[in-house]
Amino acid sequence: MPVRARALALASLIAASAVLGAVPVLRPAPVAAAAPKVAIIVGPVGGLTPNYRSSANRVADAAIAAGATVVKAYSPRATWSRVRSAIDGANVVVYFGHGNGYPNPYTSGFEYTDRVNGFGLNRTTRNGDSDNWSTTMVYCGEKAMLGTLSASDGRAQRQYCSGGRLNPAPGFTMVYAQAHYAPGFGERYRRSDPRTTLNQAQQRVRNYSYPMLRLGAGAYFATAYSDADEIVTRVLTQPTATYGDIFRAGDGYSATSLTGMGHPDVAGARVWVQKTIIENFHFGQRDYWYAFAGDPGGSPSLESAPFSDIASSRFYDDIVWLSDTGITTGCGGGRFCPNSPVSRGQLATFLVRALDLPPVAEDYFDDDDGTTHEASINSLAAAGITDGCGAGRYCPDTLVRRDQMATFLSRALAFAPTDTNFFVDDDGSIHEPNINRVAAMSVTTGCAPSMYCPDDRVTRGQMAAFLHRALG
Repeated sequence: MPVRARALALASLIAASAVLGAVPVLRPAPVAAAAPKVAIIVGPVGGLTPNYRSSANRVADAAIAAGATVVKAYSPRATWSRVRSAIDGANVVVYFGHGNGYPNPYTSGFEYTDRVNGFGLNRTTRNGDSDNWSTTMVYCGEKAMLGTLSASDGRAQRQYCSGGRLNPAPGFTMVYAQAHYAPGFGERYRRSDPRTTLNQAQQRVRNYSYPMLRLGAGAYFATAYSDADEIVTRVLTQPTATYGDIFRAGDGYSATSLTGMGHPDVAGARVWVQKTIIENFHFGQRDYWYAFAGDPGGSPSLESAPFSDIASSRFYDDIVWLSDTGITTGCGGGRFCPNSPVSRGQLATFLVRALDLPPVAEDYFDDDDGTTHEASINSLAAAGITDGCGAGRYCPDTLVRRDQMATFLSRALAFAPTDTNFFVDDDGSIHEPNINRVAAMSVTTGCAPSMYCPDDRVTRGQMAAFLHRALG
């Protein structure tokens, strides 16, 4: 029997019980979906930056017209920290600026992933739109995006591109606009400069798309056709269209020039490149101006994460459930703080909301007077789910351990006893019976084979998973 059904079936019994109390499970109305978020980045490109800002503003206008919210990080304030903040939870990310990909004319035989396959950004906010790559601009590459920079990487990257990985929304769409290498084309400043080969174009798109697909992108578009606003409009207004259809509707699409291959680094993804002409670009000669990577049969995901800091959390689905059911509003500032520990006071409030426990007049403990969680603590005590930490105290600021979490849940939902001993590291613990009960109900599988780690602190992300499995 599902846990929610079991809790409801036992409601009358629990109501009569002096030990557990009546706790029919709350099922709040779903929270209205937030508008899709579009993050638009403009890196410094010297004297061309005003033109890029103008193009980016056309994208912003199109996104707003499609019902999205827009966050901008434009040069001269497009530093790594501001760009990361703008991209947090974004459904669509659009970048205008210098591109730095691989293969390129500058390095041979080695791909410097600390600086390629990413964004060219302002080092600080004090240098205007200057794009001197050695003094005022920095290439924050694949490693910066994935949060894997190390001591062996470039000094500029470590200084100006550190702080952790990007956290866009799951299934986001990435659009590179007017960026060298991203759609395959390279740098040709003289007619005699070598022209890009098919293999070079495919490898550039493969490499440039890799960090975005690793971050969970549903699709990667790269265009030099000044049609980023149109791509974004299609993504936002045609959520049932496939990515392949969205690509084929692009200004630069040419069915006769398209070449595809499987993405060597991402299972199920494809790489599409095509060789066409843009008037006055590269001497009017054919080059690789438009590309796609991802699953062409997929469709845009416009699900907006309820919090800006959960996209990379393994407990993402559990946290979304916790928000959708009204059990949490986060930790402030649009964040959930999934890695922060849970206090006993916080847990009381989570459980009271989840179980819809009524308020009570009696004050059960001496050490929670005037605290934010006092009312919830009293409701929890009245239901028999807690008797405190001893001597008339609840210890609201004490952090919750995994063994204590098991007892809270087992009492709250009247889990049946079990003869099965699931774990070897809780033997003799006063919480062992309840740990086995939550394991028997598939609320936990432990922290490792045959291990529960009873003394470990419970994080907010883990707590979301416990509650989702128990009540969802």
